[in-house]
Amino acid sequence: MNSSRQSPWRGLLLIISVAGLPLAFRTWGLSGSAVPVDRPVCAAGDPLVTLLQEASRSPQSPNPPGAAEIPAAAEPADRQSPTGSVRGVVRFRGESPRAAVANLAGKRPPLLQIEAETGGLGQTVVFLPAGSRWPQPPKAAQETTRDLQGKPLPEEGQPRKQKRGPAVDVQATMDQQDHEFTPRVVAIRTGAAVRFTNSDVANHNVHGHGLDSKNQFNVFTGGGASHLQRFRAEKGQRPVRIGCDIHPWMQGWVYVFEHPWFAITNAAGQFELREIPPGRHTLAIRQPDSRLEATREVEVTADEVTEVTIDLAPADLPGESGRE
Repeated sequence: MNSSRQSPWRGLLLIISVAGLPLAFRTWGLSGSAVPVDRPVCAAGDPLVTLLQEASRSPQSPNPPGAAEIPAAAEPADRQSPTGSVRGVVRFRGESPRAAVANLAGKRPPLLQIEAETGGLGQTVVFLPAGSRWPQPPKAAQETTRDLQGKPLPEEGQPRKQKRGPAVDVQATMDQQDHEFTPRVVAIRTGAAVRFTNSDVANHNVHGHGLDSKNQFNVFTGGGASHLQRFRAEKGQRPVRIGCDIHPWMQGWVYVFEHPWFAITNAAGQFELREIPPGRHTLAIRQPDSRLEATREVEVTADEVTEVTIDLAPADLPGESGRE
């Protein structure tokens, strides 16, 4: 066998044998008989002990780390910063202004949806406005499950049975029911879509009056028909007005945001904004039918829910909307 390929243990045994001769002579004497000694055979500092210690050390770790050399566990790279929530209620104290155009019944309904018992204000948008302490929104991917025709996309790994249009994220539905848009106010993220449906037997159309050209459209929706429309955020966070040219009293609104911190109050005026970075923020309150606008400051604490009550009055309305 080639000497260069021989096991390194043969050379180690040879070194041990040579280095151990003096120790053997001291222990058993020249005649080979055992001689009692008053110290351990392999005491610290002996050449053989030192040699064995050096040989037992791994080449990859010449100096075994002590407790102080072990680094502390690093924080996970994808750990999200703590956030808080804002939960509250919007109330209106006073009389609601009425619509300028009479409906199908010949009546001018109130523009504000006020709960009689509590004064809770429904169909009102609460959001963090741009220009305040606007945090960076999380980059979570939004789930897309339907195509432009509103049909479900095939499950992952399943073949497509037919060619479909580009996927679209439908985040709200606005129906035409009893000659009204229901709900009158919806809110979505930019790039997402609203599905417009017609539950009436009458014919309607959906006319989008946005300042952005992407939000300008006009489609016919006969009885039972539907239309899917993408939207883009307007400058100044203005809503896109939705109308029906066939029935001029019909009106709806689409708010489009570039962040996830928005909500629409329910019939009792309640809302909740979640996963807000800690700190002081401005809440914007908007009711587009009446052009009501207000702001409130709120302090958000990590891992806590901040409760707020927002009381509004006719003074928060522009003068024109309060006139009969």
